[in-house]
Amino acid sequence: MDSRIYFRPFKLSDAPTLLKWGQDQYYRRLAGFEHYHNLAEAEVAAGKYAARKYSYAICLRNTRQLIGLAELYNRGTSEEELLHTKEIGFLLDKNFSGQGYMTEALNLLLNYAFKKLNQSEIWAGTFKNNFRSQNLLTRLGFKYIYSVDMSMVSTLFQYQEDYFLLKKADWLKREK
Repeated sequence: MDSRIYFRPFKLSDAPTLLKWGQDQYYRRLAGFEHYHNLAEAEVAAGKYAARKYSYAICLRNTRQLIGLAELYNRGTSEEELLHTKEIGFLLDKNFSGQGYMTEALNLLLNYAFKKLNQSEIWAGTFKNNFRSQNLLTRLGFKYIYSVDMSMVSTLFQYQEDYFLLKKADWLKREK
């Protein structure tokens, strides 16, 4: 099956979409997406996304419309961990949820991470109440590992986060 989506780097023209997401409580509540007050702040954010090495805009192949984002972040404290472990982050425009787009996107990104970047494991964190993302991660083979009460880390945070892990061997077994 041909993919209905593709990845591209972020660009300045994505700022209006980032602003739309940043002004919607839905994305902040479920994914901790940053709040943007105006287009200038969203343009700065677009520049930051564009500068990140493994940050991708998810676009529809037939219309080129930006519908989400997916990223790989460094995770770990030692150089060895940083080389072989990443954390995945993702967001999908709510108007496109339930249609399999994020499943497609994460399949592409996980294949890339394990096969091209030679990662040994990929972590994912979700807010405790983000059941849709947790279900998606479980369907992709991630296993729940632990929860963190972020308010114990800093008074700036008032949420709990659940962490999931996918090991390369489990991903490759799943593909067969």
